[in-house]
Amino acid sequence: MAEWEAVGLSADDAQVYRQLLRDPGVPVEQLGELLELPDKAVTQAVERLVAAGLVRSGSEAAPAPVDPRSGLGMLVRERRAALDGVAAMTDQLAREFSAGQLQAEPSRLIEIAVGRDAIEARIDDMLRGATQQAVGTDTPPYVADGSDQVSGAELALLDRGVRFRSIYAAEVLDHPGWVDRLRSMAERGEQSRVLPQVPVKLLIVDGTTAILPLAGGPSTRGQARAVVVSDSALTSALQVLFDQLWNQATPLRLSENADPNTTLVNLLASGMKDEAIARQLGVSGRTLRRRIAQVQEELGATSRFQAGLQAARRGWR
Repeated sequence: MAEWEAVGLSADDAQVYRQLLRDPGVPVEQLGELLELPDKAVTQAVERLVAAGLVRSGSEAAPAPVDPRSGLGMLVRERRAALDGVAAMTDQLAREFSAGQLQAEPSRLIEIAVGRDAIEARIDDMLRGATQQAVGTDTPPYVADGSDQVSGAELALLDRGVRFRSIYAAEVLDHPGWVDRLRSMAERGEQSRVLPQVPVKLLIVDGTTAILPLAGGPSTRGQARAVVVSDSALTSALQVLFDQLWNQATPLRLSENADPNTTLVNLLASGMKDEAIARQLGVSGRTLRRRIAQVQEELGATSRFQAGLQAARRGWR
């Protein structure tokens, strides 16, 4: 009878209702005899069925059942709506739970991940649990080799339609393989921007959980450490820091189908070094300098900075 309990009905209610469906119009006093239930239990069951909309309120002597397709259908919809409401409160309840736990035990505010494997695993867990958005900043050094590869958790996040915004230090683009990585991420929906310098590596998921390294410089191999901060004033402050950096950063556009001059201007604006740009475009340093001069002449600019401004005005970027 668990299915009846799911819509708020008891085993007695179910027996009475099914008997009324089979034998509509049977008097209440006979229901008790047919079902071998006390008269009081039958009367209470009928009252609950009337309240649930499964029996019409009328003659108490002969209750009339309602078509289950409408009566039970309505109960199911009401219960589903109630459950949806509870589900919608889950995030808020989780925040209240976290706040209560932190108040009772402040040490829960932070967690320390030690070692590259532990840090990567914690980042993966955070990304796979994201439901609304993830934001992050990135700058060398990296906690693992092959960091130019897109992780499965990042791909899964973008495939779920979760918003992902990243700010990269210009130095990142000088590393072989990173431009292709960022292009791949952009094609899947990542929004990326670049700054000449990024003060700290950071990942924030859903505005409630953040992870960042405990040390800014390289760590002894196998001894990298990162701190995970739970929903608190600290995560709010880190989100504000990210938003400020985002507003200062330059949008990064690396589409393979873009006009060559547009691509060149975007790479220049990103802060990449000439050597890295030449490598990315597959040209020599001399050819790159000639192309930069041509673009500046076409835009009427006397410097790279002016070229970037003119390109933005013309909608190149």
